[in-house]
Amino acid sequence: MGLLHPAIRGAAAGATATTAMTAIFGAAGASGLIHRQPPEKIVRTLFPSLPTTSKEVLALSSHLSYGMSGGAIYACLMPARLRGPGTGTLFGAMVWLAGYEGWLPALDVLPPAHEDRPGRAGSVFVAHLVYGWTLGWAMRRLGEGREAEAQE
Repeated sequence: MGLLHPAIRGAAAGATATTAMTAIFGAAGASGLIHRQPPEKIVRTLFPSLPTTSKEVLALSSHLSYGMSGGAIYACLMPARLRGPGTGTLFGAMVWLAGYEGWLPALDVLPPAHEDRPGRAGSVFVAHLVYGWTLGWAMRRLGEGREAEAQE
């Protein structure tokens, strides 16, 4: 089967997971916990001269692409028998850690999570846990777990 088939399924699961995560971001924004959703903040910081409409399109498309790529990576690295909500949630936490304690502060987009406002830091962390849980759940729904059991 190789890696192509799991990567495609992982990307599809990543799209589903990114949608769930975006709903958490929306709720956090509506409640005042975050002012701008992180993808929008990233694009505004890295591409300040883009027109507003282009920034919105780039924020949405890059967030979806990042989530789909994460899903493909998860599917290719995680043994099929272990893919599910538990390992997905752990993966989501690792993605959060790499971004919010790593590359986002390094690019001066956001402060490190441990120095950020608690409302934003907490809601973004929860959104990544939801992403991971949904990623693992969607991988199971797509049959990855059953296929692995049948092959062993």
